[in-house]
Amino acid sequence: MGDIWLVGLMGLIYIWFPKVASQSLIKNPMDQKTEHTLLINEINADTPGEDTSEFVELYHTSGQTARLDGYYLVFYNGNGNQAYRVLNLQGKATNSQGFFLVGSASVNPAIVIPKNTIQNGPDAIAVYYGKGNYKEGMSVTGKGLVDALVHKTKKTDRADTLLRVLTPGRDALLEDSTFRSMDESIERCRGADAQWFFQVAVPTPGTENHCILTPQLNASAVLISEVHVASSFEDFEFIELQGPHSTVLRDVVLVLIDGWTKDFYFTMDIYGKTSLDGLLLIGSAQSKIPVDLAFPENSTHPVLRDGPNAIALYRGNSSSFAPGKALTTAGLLDAFVYTSTEGPSPELLDTLTPGRPAYRSVWHQLGDVSMSQCNCCSVTRDSLSYILSRPTPGRFNDCPSRRFSQTVSFCLRVAECQEWLSKSEEILVTLVQALDRSCSCGVFPAYFKDLKAACQDQGLVFTTLLTAKSEAQLSSLLLAFQTFLESPRTVSFDGRNITAESSCFKDVPAPDLTPAAPSAIPKGTAEPSRQADKLLINEVNPDNPGGREDTEYIELFYTGQTSFDLQGYWLVLYNGKTGRAYRVLELSGHHTDSLGFFLVGSSAVRPAPMVRLPPNTIQNGADAVALYYSSSTRYMLNMAVTAKGLVDAVVYTSRVPEKAEQLLKVLVPGQGILYENDSHSTEDESLSRCHSLSARLQSSFQVTVMTPLKENACSSPSAPSPPTIRINELGLAGVGTVHFVELKGQPGASLAGLSLLVFMGQEGKVQRSITLRGSIGASGLLLLGSEHGGTELTFEDISAASEGISAIALYSTSLVPGGTKATSENLVDAVVFTCRPTTVGGHLDVLGPLYAVPCGYDRPVSLSRCPSSDASTELQFAISEPTPGLQNSCPQGTFAVGLDLCFLITNCSVWILNHERMLESLRKALVSSLEEKCSCGVSELYLQASLHSWEIALFVVGALLLALLLLGLALHFIKRRFQNYTNIELNDCTEMSADF
Repeated sequence: MGDIWLVGLMGLIYIWFPKVASQSLIKNPMDQKTEHTLLINEINADTPGEDTSEFVELYHTSGQTARLDGYYLVFYNGNGNQAYRVLNLQGKATNSQGFFLVGSASVNPAIVIPKNTIQNGPDAIAVYYGKGNYKEGMSVTGKGLVDALVHKTKKTDRADTLLRVLTPGRDALLEDSTFRSMDESIERCRGADAQWFFQVAVPTPGTENHCILTPQLNASAVLISEVHVASSFEDFEFIELQGPHSTVLRDVVLVLIDGWTKDFYFTMDIYGKTSLDGLLLIGSAQSKIPVDLAFPENSTHPVLRDGPNAIALYRGNSSSFAPGKALTTAGLLDAFVYTSTEGPSPELLDTLTPGRPAYRSVWHQLGDVSMSQCNCCSVTRDSLSYILSRPTPGRFNDCPSRRFSQTVSFCLRVAECQEWLSKSEEILVTLVQALDRSCSCGVFPAYFKDLKAACQDQGLVFTTLLTAKSEAQLSSLLLAFQTFLESPRTVSFDGRNITAESSCFKDVPAPDLTPAAPSAIPKGTAEPSRQADKLLINEVNPDNPGGREDTEYIELFYTGQTSFDLQGYWLVLYNGKTGRAYRVLELSGHHTDSLGFFLVGSSAVRPAPMVRLPPNTIQNGADAVALYYSSSTRYMLNMAVTAKGLVDAVVYTSRVPEKAEQLLKVLVPGQGILYENDSHSTEDESLSRCHSLSARLQSSFQVTVMTPLKENACSSPSAPSPPTIRINELGLAGVGTVHFVELKGQPGASLAGLSLLVFMGQEGKVQRSITLRGSIGASGLLLLGSEHGGTELTFEDISAASEGISAIALYSTSLVPGGTKATSENLVDAVVFTCRPTTVGGHLDVLGPLYAVPCGYDRPVSLSRCPSSDASTELQFAISEPTPGLQNSCPQGTFAVGLDLCFLITNCSVWILNHERMLESLRKALVSSLEEKCSCGVSELYLQASLHSWEIALFVVGALLLALLLLGLALHFIKRRFQNYTNIELNDCTEMSADF
């Protein structure tokens, strides 16, 4: 009887649930062609009670800030088919994640509308673009239509006219109030085949929709969603299941299996009801977090073993899985095999997860993390769909998002390419595992989606979507993946060797954000590279001495060092204030010279440029020069800055205070502006590529003398090269406890001959010396510490007392006797810190400046190496959130606040004679005061601008001249003033003299 009931339940789920939760798949080819970058992403027209939390959410598919000038949001009444509300979005913009919210005040929208404004249906909401006459009372129209959604709250409602005009061939979407006992919304999602569809789900105003592909729910109805293994006796261990919402579970048994012996060591009957989000949490009844189903009281603790171990869900009851019973697949719903040491029994894998390896976890090295399923709920019995993430009991898993994604391609040099196509997924898994061993960057196969493989001239070419949890992680993964592929290596696979190469690797730039003319969603694939060698911006000279500006130029360089056809290349010059192109040069028809150089510049430049510009054409900054390649796109004057087809870019300035945030964000994201420092030389100077041939990397450039059509003069003693390996971050918590030390260097750089020294106290004596071994990984970062891997090195936490100072230093020697005092001899890099801002460094002054860290912090913080506001200044350290293995979290101009300070100074000469010392004291006093009042981790690096000496002197001299001028004018008018003679006769002589 139970089996018959279960079959009936499954039938109801498959018939009813997809109809409600996933409505109206958009399969009309016309719809695919008219998709726009600005979409209706979610609506909640009917909320419980008085409709005080209704909203419409728009989303720009770039996932970034985008202007909404020219767009209109129109609400239509299905009874009469006329607009009942029209919103002009002129002057508005999406937020930094691409969202724009219109709704009730309770959802914190960008545009607030009164409660009960959005009608329940049958009605429609539409987005238009253009100069149409959009106004309330107008009839429904398709002119200028960008996107539309017809919705209703009753199954019997009809809106034939709205459907015919706005969404032909599609049904009205049902916001079924019976779907959730609380509130629900209609949300846009993209399916596995890149097809848009809508589903009813939990409202997520202003955030990413939680798109579970409910039409593809596995027949098991419930899957293993998250596993958290306790790393200590106090930890909360749990298993979380996921399936259809508000569903009663019966006749399901949870089984834990020993990975070596294949024996059942724990069984438990699963019963209860999934939450509104389809989750069921299983854990200890004594935990602080309430569970839906508790482990039995007689269970051993911990229940979950470290591994190798397996978790399985079966149909049936626990009495069917007695100890000693043979492993079976009968009634198997889902299984997950994991290990942290050696591999489990091959027979266990073949039975539970055929064709899949065990999930290898290193949670004991990464702190409190879970093993989370990130392809729910359409994938079962697949360890490759799990990642390590922060625990989320009772909530949706913390998974990589397509919002933070990039299409990447890479090549494998293999013979008989067609034979390997069937193994493409296994090859990707092998490469990802090798990448993670190389860079220790926490990358998993589940980060790679939509894998496609094809045989081309280069060999076996893969194209896949690399996803991440944030922009910072995406950038880090892209860099690590590219570095891994570019380094010579072979990856073992199925008893054979595959050579991984990246001649066809590409990280695809973001689409153009300009909404000037709505167009189809960019496909996201850049033009293929024509050759392994590349064309780069090699030298830029935008600012010449004096006012003639007739020797400015831009030099390109082809790394193949031969004549190169520039067909399809464009050079675009951008203005930093407007973010738009002020000069566009099509380079088709030109060639580089025999050495690979190509020069664009003023007529006075010698040798003569191949393309000549009028004097004073290249703006001084903050501006940018960008190189593009496209066989189809035309780049136009006054266009907004774009990364579509971008090959290389340089963002620069000749004046320190000038900024170009939009140019930096689009062209060289996450990097600082270059400063053409005119104090470098008494003559003219330029920004020259010196440190690498990496495209779109600002640190590749330095200020040098001019070298048009010649090799750059990169040996200037005024710009010493940075050390090969340096300290990049210290992970701090509480009273200065060091949790990790992060080193940074060139990938593959050897640590041989280096020592990491710990100094403490005013005397600056060595407390500990650690000899380093191995090399820097492919990511360029190496973590050292008791909780982090990367090498075999581990060491205890190092404590910095609340009074006194500490230092971490890197020396190029392996012989350091205990008790040795700090010295600059053989010093590679160091950071000195204290939690008392007024404490002097003592003998540790020889290691460098002293940085103040928060005292008694109850949350982790770091000292992170960050760029200074002055590009010519050495990198400094700033207080930040810990980012082990990732790009440092540094102060950003995007979050800057202008700060003007006024002082009553009685003796200005002190500032003129000792301006540097006075400014330094002022900075320290200001930072100390801010930190004392707010305890928010402020450091001197957060103050990015101060008056220079000439500005102070000019201000003081100007003030004195103004005062003298006013005094002179006052005396002049007093002497010229006509007196009242009657008064003069009555006045005393003393008073008369005083008047004059």
